This record gives sequence, C-alpha cells and structure tokens, in this order.
Amino acid sequence: MHFLELSLPVQSVPESLAWYLALGFAEHETSDIRAHHYAVVSDGHFCIGLHSDCKAAGLTFVRPDVARYARQRATEGDQFEYTKLGEDQFNEAALTDPDGTLFNIVEARTFSSAGSDKETAPCTGTVDKLAFPCLRLEESIEFWQRNEFIVVESETEGMAELHSPGLTVELREGTRQVGLLFEPEDIDECIQAIAATDLSYNKIPDGYELIAPEGTRLLIRKR
Repeated sequence: MHFLELSLPVQSVPESLAWYLALGFAEHETSDIRAHHYAVVSDGHFCIGLHSDCKAAGLTFVRPDVARYARQRATEGDQFEYTKLGEDQFNEAALTDPDGTLFNIVEARTFSSAGSDKETAPCTGTVDKLAFPCLRLEESIEFWQRNEFIVVESETEGMAELHSPGLTVELREGTRQVGLLFEPEDIDECIQAIAATDLSYNKIPDGYELIAPEGTRLLIRKR
C-alpha cells in the first residue's frame, strides 16, 4: 500500500488550485482516469488532490488488486462507504472512520509522479503533519490501526499520532476540521513570504492560520 494524496472535496477546483499555487505549491499533471474535474498540488513531497466530486476528505492509497482486498475486508465485517469494482472500470473502494474521514484505496495513480520544474517549497514550508476530525479518540485509533497505521499515544490526554510511511496524522479530541500542519525553520520569514502573496491569514495562540477556499486549515506553528 502506497500513500498517494490527501483528497479534498472542493466547490471550485480552479479557485482552490489558484490559492495553493499562490502559496508556491506545484501542480501535477492529472490523468483522464476520473470522470470528474480535479487537480493535484504538492509541496515537493506531500500531494493534495482537489476534487469536484468527492464525498468527504480522506487519505488515498494505491494498492494492487483492490477488488480482492475489498472483498476480503467485507467478509471480515467491514462496511464500505462505496466500492467501484469491475474489469471494465477504475477499481476503488472507501471505508469511513468514526468522524467521517475516508480511507480510500485505488488500483493505480491518478496523476503524474513528477510535478512542475519548480523545486522550491511553498512559502508555508513543507507539510509536517495532518490533523483529522476526532471526537472519540479511542474509536479513531481502532479504525486506523485496522488500516495498517502505527499509533503513538501522546503524554497529553486526548491526543495521539498515526504513522504510515511518509505520513503523520495528529489526532486531538475536539478537532472538527481537516488541517495541514507546518513547522518551518523560520516562522517569521515564512509569514513575510505569505504576506507578500496578499492572501489573508490570522494569528492564533501557537502560530498562524490560513483557510483555503474549500475550508482546509493550514496551521503554521513554531518548532
């Protein structure tokens, strides 16, 4: 299983795409596998899929023989949010965690592995972690453990981290929105670069916050 992207539902793909590009994210070339309009941006390592037809935010992974895997999970009692399985279509399936975040499995990449020629990171820096909606920590932990994540519980009550190769997700009870967490080396330089884009941002207790057009929170925190 290989992590592909954070998949986000957006009302306007062009609007969200332009917003991320203004921050310095690079755009990847998408294929024609999907029928709906979508775009992909990257910080050079982490990819974000902006989808016009997406039930909910989620993590998308590439896994061979999706059909067999989905049927095996179904026999074990897992109930899928949706499945599209067949010889004449792009195979994919999705499970839903207790707070509605999707665990998507697809049979192949849906965009080029190479981005643009731009090699510099966005002015936010690179994504350090994700934050997922979490109202019941133990239930969330149980779900993601079943889906091959390693859980590291925090000394802070109500918090834990999920780990998968190339991916760290922060679970904090009470979180209600998807967030991208950044910890740049020089936060003051980072904020100056963001201010130069004319995009709005807010000061929060532990750093700064930007809100993407589709509602995703970008949290820039001090190391």
